[in-house]
Amino acid sequence: MFFQPKANLPDSAKSRIEFCLQQIAECVGLERFSLPVVSRKAIFDLYEVERNPQHVIAFVGKHLGHDVNGIQVRNALPQAQSAGGGCCGGGSCDGPSGLAGRYEPSDRSVMLDQTIDSDPAMGLATLINAVVCDLLSQNNFAGAHLPEQVDLAVVGTGLGMIRNGISLVAKHPVHWDSTQWDVFPRPFLDGQSLAYANAIAAWARDDAASEWMNDLPSDVKRPTRKSFKFLRKTNDSFFQPRTKQFLLTQSQSEWWKLATESSASSQVIAIRHLNSDGKLDDQQESLLIDKLGSANVAITLNAISAIERMGPQQPAIGCESMVRELRSLTDHRNDEVCAKSMCVLAKLGGLDEATVETAATMLDAHQKHLTFAGLYALCMQDSVPEEVVPALDRCFVRVLRACDYELIDLIATAYRRWLDAPQSHMEELFQNSPEHLPIALETLQKVSEPRMPLRRGA
Repeated sequence: MFFQPKANLPDSAKSRIEFCLQQIAECVGLERFSLPVVSRKAIFDLYEVERNPQHVIAFVGKHLGHDVNGIQVRNALPQAQSAGGGCCGGGSCDGPSGLAGRYEPSDRSVMLDQTIDSDPAMGLATLINAVVCDLLSQNNFAGAHLPEQVDLAVVGTGLGMIRNGISLVAKHPVHWDSTQWDVFPRPFLDGQSLAYANAIAAWARDDAASEWMNDLPSDVKRPTRKSFKFLRKTNDSFFQPRTKQFLLTQSQSEWWKLATESSASSQVIAIRHLNSDGKLDDQQESLLIDKLGSANVAITLNAISAIERMGPQQPAIGCESMVRELRSLTDHRNDEVCAKSMCVLAKLGGLDEATVETAATMLDAHQKHLTFAGLYALCMQDSVPEEVVPALDRCFVRVLRACDYELIDLIATAYRRWLDAPQSHMEELFQNSPEHLPIALETLQKVSEPRMPLRRGA
């Protein structure tokens, strides 16, 4: 039996990295992504000769074909851990604070928080990131202030060997985004993303030997080789700099065509760019419905997002066939698909009796995004079946006891819409929990939704 090769990242994360690399390459030049990989030893040896940071900056500038004459290195006092910062600084989530300095684009200076000799790897990685950040800034790249995108540029241009040995991310931020594209702010690349960036950089320059991979840290080497094997076998990548194609300015007709390609990454990225100035034609509508039914969760989630995005400008997007498919997805085996489809159905006004019942069951879910989706959908209804209220009561008690205040406003909105006397209902609900009642009543007072009577037996 033969097993299909797989990348070390899911298609959602994989496609986002490829899209960012294409953005960077189109900004600073596709040819820079065919530059050879500079070994870790070469950088260390260069610094050891005279221990002069400017020599390292000059070397990196020459490698990139970038004028670095205006870049100055300065020493600064140690900086406190931060979630933001300059272009090559910034922080991670519950992890190390970042590199040993930051780049200031206003005067093209590298502010070092410690001497390079105190931690040569960290110091040299900071200088490299700063020069690459300067390249991005001088070319007016919009994401030059984002550490993750600077990391991608470093690896993609062959300068990532030192960075590969430094862990800057302990764990990702805890924010739900079903497509995995819009979690912000992004920290530096984590180990798995760093590995995929290495793999696609090697594959993009047709680096079949890839001897430099032997020098990668073991925790990065294995997933890098896994994805490199996947890419060589499948060619499944949106980012292909050897073709010298500028893809991000292509027409809508070309994006719609790209959405039919076999590459999962290309499909995801194309779907994220789909739009229509007029009414969707039958072929476009059929394509979206087909993507909703895809076996690939990333494609399905991004198709749902495309419908959500186009819905306000395209009233016909809520056609019966589209709504019917979205309703079926509220019972999908993947809970993110369930939640996303429920939210979009509510926005399109496509909830029916069955999906309202499904939304009510989501109120008892342990996953927060499912609870949110159920609440959001139900709050869009002027009335609900009587049995939904007990489920909302259980949810309200749970989130208050857990101090999960993000969901409380939605619940108070629902009580306002459905009940004739929401305050009396809350007082009865919390009669055995007097410590929670003031919070509940305060939230209710902040919600200005007019009262709507509960429709009995709906």
